[in-house]
Amino acid sequence: MQTSGELHALLNLIEDPDDEIYQMVTSRLLDLGDEVIPLLEEHKQSVSDKEQLLKLDRIISKISISTLENALMLWKQNGEQSILDAVLTISMYINRETDKHQFFFEVEKIRKNVWLEINDYLTPLEEVVIMNRIIFDYYKFKGVNTDYRKMEEFDLMYLFSSKKANSYSIAALYLIITELLGISLKPVTIPQQNLLCYLMEEDIFAPEAPQEIVFYLDPLNGQVYTHKDLENYLKKIDYSAYSIKLDTNTSDAFIKKWLLALAKCEKENGFLFKEKELIRIARMMEGE
Repeated sequence: MQTSGELHALLNLIEDPDDEIYQMVTSRLLDLGDEVIPLLEEHKQSVSDKEQLLKLDRIISKISISTLENALMLWKQNGEQSILDAVLTISMYINRETDKHQFFFEVEKIRKNVWLEINDYLTPLEEVVIMNRIIFDYYKFKGVNTDYRKMEEFDLMYLFSSKKANSYSIAALYLIITELLGISLKPVTIPQQNLLCYLMEEDIFAPEAPQEIVFYLDPLNGQVYTHKDLENYLKKIDYSAYSIKLDTNTSDAFIKKWLLALAKCEKENGFLFKEKELIRIARMMEGE
């Protein structure tokens, strides 16, 4: 963080009508990062001019998007990436007040509760039943249908505090807990759905063999679906590209899908600049 004198000077320069000066100020504030956002928000309280307020909002949006992009690109480049880090990054984008320590504390509580009941002799279905009981019965978390007007319901931290969220947040919780416990739960490509799947454990004698999907899981309510259930569903929606074996997704693909959903939220709430930028970042997640 630079001196308060420099920041004060930059805030004064925002009022300059010269576009080159505005671009210079924006560039410098972007370099300073998200630490200046609280100061910009505070400065807004003393500004009444609509044009200046628009400039400030635009700068805050650019800093927020830049912070998200830098964090996710660094996460993607890390060969041993954890879904936990990416989910925290998204939570901090949605709500800048997110407390990292509280986030990790809440995750660890849930992980420990599941771990205490898991053992090596359980079947995949028994493992999922335990997770469902912890998530929906013990913690009383509730899945709600996706509403693109309510961005907070895409935030895992909001799930911890309000006990409700949409399938993205709850799916992220399942993925975090199972990753920490070494359970093979993965995202899966299902049209018009946000499901997870349980993969058969890798055969130590044939590690290169493709892993088979055991069953599918709806994170909204913990409902388990068989291959036949999915086949019937896909026939019902006349999905001609259906094949008996559906592909599992990488963590990158899940985060990309999440970002595209957040882009819809920004559009729904009138933030078209953010919508465009989130779509751009989402495409970068898989190198498009």
